[in-house]
Amino acid sequence: PAVSDQVLIVINSATSANAGMDQTVCGNMVTLAASPATGTWSGGAGTFSPNNTTATATYTATPAEVGTTVVFTWTVPDPDGAGPCMGSTDMVSITFDPPATVTAGPDQTICGTTMVTLAGSVGGGATSGTWSGGTGTFNPDNMTLNAVYTFSPSEILAGSATLTLTTNDPAGPCPAVNDQALLMVNSATTP
Repeated sequence: PAVSDQVLIVINSATSANAGMDQTVCGNMVTLAASPATGTWSGGAGTFSPNNTTATATYTATPAEVGTTVVFTWTVPDPDGAGPCMGSTDMVSITFDPPATVTAGPDQTICGTTMVTLAGSVGGGATSGTWSGGTGTFNPDNMTLNAVYTFSPSEILAGSATLTLTTNDPAGPCPAVNDQALLMVNSATTP
């Protein structure tokens, strides 16, 4: 007599993690975009909000991570937990560019002179700055952060000048920024 037996074959779908595209962001925050929706983020020393098991978590970098590239891994588990399919992982690199910073220095009141030494500064992703505004002159030039500004006759008559210090445009997604300083000029009194 013939003997038969049956074999049940179950085909499980393999997982395929996708951590999203590598990117460069300005500042210390990025919204991650992984699929599928079930998985776990790892990497970095900062914080995931609302948590590291959210595919679209917002990651806040630590101060030490700004100016660097951080690699994150999205790990998707075995779909049924019983095998034979394994979970999968994918990595994404995020570069955190530091934003440009600028200060034009404090507002100043000058008495008895028509010149003032400016006190501008730039930082973050910015490497230089340019003064604008006013009708006076900058010595040695308007690209010197601590230039000496000489008021024009019309500014002396008006009693003030507003100068703006604008950073260079850093490479990457961070924009240039600016700040203003109000310079008041008073004529010296004579007894």
